[in-house]
Amino acid sequence: MQLAFVILQSILLVVYLTQDTVNLAPFNNLPAQVRHIGWPKLIVATLIMSGLIAYNLYLTIEYRGAALPTGAKIYFCVWWGVTMLGMFTSWYKPYFFGPTPKELEQYHKYFSGTHTILPPRHGYPGPNTLHLVLHAVGIPCAVLGFLKVAGVF
Repeated sequence: MQLAFVILQSILLVVYLTQDTVNLAPFNNLPAQVRHIGWPKLIVATLIMSGLIAYNLYLTIEYRGAALPTGAKIYFCVWWGVTMLGMFTSWYKPYFFGPTPKELEQYHKYFSGTHTILPPRHGYPGPNTLHLVLHAVGIPCAVLGFLKVAGVF
């Protein structure tokens, strides 16, 4: 489990470092994000998120085969809990229960024209393919993070 957690977090780190800084059209719409958010905010957000993921990765490697200290356990619980809550509220709540006008506007502003494999629901295109990949890596990371906190590995 330790190796899987390290590999998944490494993939997550690479995806976060590139998703808002490298034009991967049609999987992201970087020109729209730059136009509406600006490079400085994109870079700062990318560095913050990537730094937090890198810190998770560091703690995972540093405490391989050992129990996490209390502070790291709290950090893991808060980080993975907030990450999963953010994923749900940003992508899956609007997709399954219908978007608010603001959510729909933001999707079209930042992600219009991006590739998606899910069928639209409630007039909402849903998570694009790049975010589905991110979530496919992030969800197992969260599960493994909570298992690490529980002392399973």
